Amino acid sequence: MSDEESPNPEEATKAEESVIEEQADLDALPAREYTAFDKWEYRQIIYPTDQEHSWRDMGNSYFSACRPLIEGLASGKLKEDIEGTAAIFLFRHYLELMLKRIVLSGRLLISPDEIAIKEEVEKVANIHDLSTIWKWVVTDAKPKLPEWDGYDVASVEQCVMEFDRADKKGFAFRYDRQGGEFCRFDFVALDNQMEHFRQVLEGIWTCLYEMRAQIREYEEELQSEYGSDLYW
Repeated sequence: MSDEESPNPEEATKAEESVIEEQADLDALPAREYTAFDKWEYRQIIYPTDQEHSWRDMGNSYFSACRPLIEGLASGKLKEDIEGTAAIFLFRHYLELMLKRIVLSGRLLISPDEIAIKEEVEKVANIHDLSTIWKWVVTDAKPKLPEWDGYDVASVEQCVMEFDRADKKGFAFRYDRQGGEFCRFDFVALDNQMEHFRQVLEGIWTCLYEMRAQIREYEEELQSEYGSDLYW
């Protein structure tokens, strides 16, 4: 074979690299370019059932959804004008739901030693006024909980009242032109404190729940052991 016919190893390597790069570019392209004029076959998203999915924790669902958003906003990875308002709404709604949960747990107890009759318990009204809901917490839960003063209730109250002042009706961070457009947010401050607030509220609710469970268990044991003799 003459020198003219001999392949140049360096040129062959470059040619192979070029083919690989071209294939990589082709692989990186979508199968076809998407446009909003494409006609899609709709896939159902929500499936109604006959079963109550009580395993869902509504309040903590909102907390868990907003947690990574607040972290991203505090670190600067996310933007206040894009994810910011939604993250604040999620946290405010978490506060509302968790406070209502505590109110109901308090109403299910007459005292630290006595359970209320469930059918006679006043339902928690469907309102969004955080200051009113907080008053219910103090009225309906605090007297039933001996550990109340051990929790950092003061910090939680300040947080609740700040959100109440900024969003009295629960609309400011849900709809445009309802007051939220006048607010700026310190996401670092919320990021540093929100887990503490959750621990306090979760602790209060857990104590109330366990108190009721223990009283119920004790009453069931008495009923099982003494039966109708309890009523003589």
